[in-house]
Amino acid sequence: MRSNHGLTYEIIEALPPPEKGAERYDEPDPVTPNLYVRVGRRKKNFVLAARFGGAKHSRREILGEFPAMDIETARAKAEDWNRKLRHGIDPLEEEIRVAREEDLRRRRTFLSVMEDFLDDLPNRDRNRHVDSDIKLIRHNLLDPATNRFLGRPISEVTDVDLSDVLEAIRDRPAPTQAVKAFSLVRTFWEWALTPRRRQAYGLQGNPFANVTLKQLKLKRRIRKRTLDGDELRAYWRATLAMPYPMGPYFRFVLMTGGRRKSEAAGARWRDMDVETRIWTIVDSKTGMAIIVPLAKEVIVLLEEIRSNQPPNHGEFIFSNTNGQKPINGFGRAMNALRTLFAAELREIDPQAAVTGFILHDTRRVVRTALAALGVPGEVAERVIGHGPEGIEAVYNQWEYIPQTMSALALFNRRLLDVVENRAAGFVAGRFGDDE
Repeated sequence: MRSNHGLTYEIIEALPPPEKGAERYDEPDPVTPNLYVRVGRRKKNFVLAARFGGAKHSRREILGEFPAMDIETARAKAEDWNRKLRHGIDPLEEEIRVAREEDLRRRRTFLSVMEDFLDDLPNRDRNRHVDSDIKLIRHNLLDPATNRFLGRPISEVTDVDLSDVLEAIRDRPAPTQAVKAFSLVRTFWEWALTPRRRQAYGLQGNPFANVTLKQLKLKRRIRKRTLDGDELRAYWRATLAMPYPMGPYFRFVLMTGGRRKSEAAGARWRDMDVETRIWTIVDSKTGMAIIVPLAKEVIVLLEEIRSNQPPNHGEFIFSNTNGQKPINGFGRAMNALRTLFAAELREIDPQAAVTGFILHDTRRVVRTALAALGVPGEVAERVIGHGPEGIEAVYNQWEYIPQTMSALALFNRRLLDVVENRAAGFVAGRFGDDE
């Protein structure tokens, strides 16, 4: 059955099984050195006979099973193994290494690396928007319907892939979401390219490094929304029309300097020192204390809230669960506020309308009012929770507590003048009681 022209499918197919009680036997391939077909009672395997791993004696290692592997493939693999052996490479160990790397490559997909990033995101410093950031990433970047490279190795993801996803968000149209996603993609790559992660994920560089907002036909929208005198009065009346907890909460946010909604929502009675008029916010990640002075008008608001709560009320000031948990559901509450806000504004000015208002705009209201009232910039910035930057942050460690307390007292006195129609606005020299 042997042929000087080498084994063929027909020859291998015709090789008889060993007789009962006999051992397996090998049929050599005259074309390829060290290649045999090992014939057993149930199967036929292509094998290579050689000294593997520098061993003293030859042994046979399986290349593949016939007929799933044909003779041409077996010869190619045998020649590859022979070549590696001549160069001192063990092909079996090499196959294991390659298989391990391929498995690792499959597990280094964009999706798996992004999931690692999402797990780490809550631990990053100065990330007060972690929940909304995670939600935005999952909705915009990890949707299989719009992202076709989720399962691709991250090292193969290109700037074109990422740009296509961001442009699709832009064209929904959701340009603001696209800008936020752009920033998060940049942060993601900076995170992934730290030395140890870069090695673990098999990354060589940042494909997104040279992509700009301008190239994607995007630009950051700078919000300038604030409230004029009539709008501020309408906002205030709208909050008075809303029951506890949301009505008092919306007033508290404004009166404390436009504090971030999560900080105000999580306010606890134990953090309020009525005697010294100080609210201490403990940063959950850093453990550092943020000191917020409270104007007398805020103390009055808090005392009113306290007097209407039952004795067994829990620690959270603003709560739908008797103080056991802080308030949530801001979307519904903001919609209700905007509806009342619009109605109150129409009562004041039938031609006016509420457009594009979000709660964060109260920070701009406070900051603008403080400037109009002549409060120094470095004090006004601290009132709304902005710390110093650059060299100022290194050398100036003064916290401006007396100054911010005075500024908030001035702001709240004038705020009540405005909402109760005793003053037209915050600009000095333009108030009814100043003229």
